[in-house]
Amino acid sequence: PYTFHRGKITGGDVIAADVTGLTLRDAKQYCTDHEDCVAFTYPLWSLTGLNYLPNVTFVSTLDEFELDDLDEYRSYVSNDPERTAHTVNAAVLSYDKEIAKKPYRACCKKTEVPTFAEVEAADTVMPRISCNISREEFFLKYEVPRKPVMLVGCDEEWPAKTEWTYDKLAPRFANESKWRARLGGKSESYSKIKWEVLANSMRENKPFYVFDQLQHPEGKSVELDYIDPTPMRGGNLYAEMNSRGIMWAGPLRWFCIGKFGSGTKSHIDPFSSDAWNSLIEGHKWWVIYPEGVTARETFCDGSCSNDEILTREWYGSIGVNAARTEYPNDKYAYHVLQRPGETIYIPDGMAHSVFNLDATIAVTRNYGSAANLDKVWEEACTSGDDRKWKIMYNLVLNKEQRRRVRDSKYYPFHQNCKEIDVKGSKRDKARKGKNKPREDMIEKLWHPSFNPKVGDTVEARYNGKHNEWYKGRITKITKKGLYNVKYDDDDTDVGLERISIRRYVPLKKGEIVRSKVIDKNGKDLWVLSAITKVNDDGTVNVKHFDGEKLESIPAGIFVQRFDWRYQKGSRVKAKWKDHGWFKALVAKVNSDGTYDVDFDDGDFRSSADKSDIKFTWI
Repeated sequence: PYTFHRGKITGGDVIAADVTGLTLRDAKQYCTDHEDCVAFTYPLWSLTGLNYLPNVTFVSTLDEFELDDLDEYRSYVSNDPERTAHTVNAAVLSYDKEIAKKPYRACCKKTEVPTFAEVEAADTVMPRISCNISREEFFLKYEVPRKPVMLVGCDEEWPAKTEWTYDKLAPRFANESKWRARLGGKSESYSKIKWEVLANSMRENKPFYVFDQLQHPEGKSVELDYIDPTPMRGGNLYAEMNSRGIMWAGPLRWFCIGKFGSGTKSHIDPFSSDAWNSLIEGHKWWVIYPEGVTARETFCDGSCSNDEILTREWYGSIGVNAARTEYPNDKYAYHVLQRPGETIYIPDGMAHSVFNLDATIAVTRNYGSAANLDKVWEEACTSGDDRKWKIMYNLVLNKEQRRRVRDSKYYPFHQNCKEIDVKGSKRDKARKGKNKPREDMIEKLWHPSFNPKVGDTVEARYNGKHNEWYKGRITKITKKGLYNVKYDDDDTDVGLERISIRRYVPLKKGEIVRSKVIDKNGKDLWVLSAITKVNDDGTVNVKHFDGEKLESIPAGIFVQRFDWRYQKGSRVKAKWKDHGWFKALVAKVNSDGTYDVDFDDGDFRSSADKSDIKFTWI
C-alpha cells in the first residue's frame, strides 16, 4: 500500500539511486521488502524500456518534496505508519484535491517516439494464437471473458495479401472518387479527398491517413479482397440490420491506409462494439488499457497541451508512459506490436490507441458480440430507430438471448420498444421459416462471463438432455470443445456440449430442488423438495412437498437441480406489497417468466417475479 504523489523527493537518506529495469509493481515490492525503505521517486518520461521506470531512487527518510505540476516526476510513499511515523515529514506532502480527482496530468507536446526495436521489446503481454481456432472456441475463450488477443494467419487465403500494396492500390481507384482522409501532419481533421491526391501522397512519400467506411462503390470493391476472419464469422448481431440496409452510422467496415505518425489517440469504439483489425502491410503500435479505464482518463490535458493534439503528440507524451502508469486494482496498460498477417481483437469497453510505425495497409470491422449482449441490446433499444431492436429481437436473437434481454433494464422495452411481429419485405415472406429466430445461430449463454476449464467445479445437465443438473468436476475438454464430467456420486458424462455446462452456485435456503429417497423396493425416487437449511459440512436439510423432513443429506449425491416453473392453477403464497405472504392461485404464466396471481382475499397482482412466490407447503 502506497500513496501516489505528483512530484520529486528532493531531500532524504538514499538507499539506492538511479535503479533501472524495474516495473512500477517491482519498485513497490523492492521498497516493501527493504526494511528501511519508506518511499521512491523517479522521472516519468523515457523512450527506452517502455515497461520499466527510468532511474528510480529509494529513500529511508523523506525530508523535502518538490511538487511537479507538469507530472514529469512521480513518487510513491509507504502507508505503513510503523515505517513512516518518524521518517517522513508529512508537512512537505500537501494534499491537492485536484490531483486526487485526476492524479496523472498529461501535457501533450512531445513528438519524439520510441524506436521500432523499443516497441517490439515492450510487446510481452498480448497472447498470439492461430486463426484456425473455431468460432465457438474463440467465443468462449476470448469474447466471453472480454480478453484481447492477436490472431495469426487470418489473411492466408485473402487476395488482399498480394493485391494491397501502395504500388497496386495507387492506380486502382478512380481519380475523382473521394475518400474520408486527412493530409499532412499538422491537422487530424478528416475531409473528403480525391483519390488522385491520396495516390500522389503514396508515391511521393507524403504524410496522409485514409480511414473510410467501405460503403461507396469504390470502397465496396475492396471487400472482394478479404472475408471476415473465421473466429468472428457469423458472430455479428448487427449484421442482420446491415443486410437490410439499416446501418449503425455505416457498415462499420473500415479501410485504413497511413504513413508513419498517423493513427488514432486513445478511444473506445462506438455502438458497444467489439472490433478486429487485420494488418496486411507495415507495423502498428497499440496501447491497450485495462478494462474499466475510461478513454477520458487517458486524454491530454488541454491547459498544457497544443491547441490541436496530434496522435504523435499523444504517443510521445502519454502512450510512451502507458505501462508505467498504475490504474485501480493494480492494473496497467500494455504495448503491442502488430505485424503483417496479424489480426488484433479488442473487446468493447477497452480504451486503446494505434500508431503507424511505417507505411501501413489494414482493414477493420466493428461488430456486436453475443458475449456483450446486454450492451448491444441497449444500443438497439435506445438508437431511436425502432427497426433495429425489432429485427434484432425477432430475427437475430435465439431463445436464451431473448430471455436475457427480457430480464434487462430495457424490458418491458424502453419507451416504444415492445415485443411485436416484424412485417418483412416480399423477399422475407418468400423466405418464410428462414426468418424465424435461429436457435442455433449463436451458442446459448448460460453464464456469459464463465469460461469453464479442466478441474472446475460446475453443474452439468445429465446426459446433456435431461432436465437434471448435478454438481461435478470437468475432467477433460476435447479438441472439439466437448466436456467430460465426473459427478460427486462418481458417475460420469462424456462429450457434453457447452450448453450443458454452467457455473456451480452453492445451494441456498428456500431453493426448490429434487431430493432422492429410496423406496421399499430399493429404487431411487426423486421428490419435489425445498432446502430448509445448508449445513456447515456441505449437507442440507430438506422438506418434501408432502411434509416429510430429512436432515443432513449429502447435497452432491442426493440433491438435483432442475429447471421449473409454477403452473397455471398452482396453489401458492405470494407477496403483497410490503405486507407479507398471502395465499393465492397462479392465474397466468407469462412469456417473460413472471406470473399473474389471484389472492384468496380478492386482490390481484400482475407480473410477479418467481422470487415473490412460493409453494404453500414451504
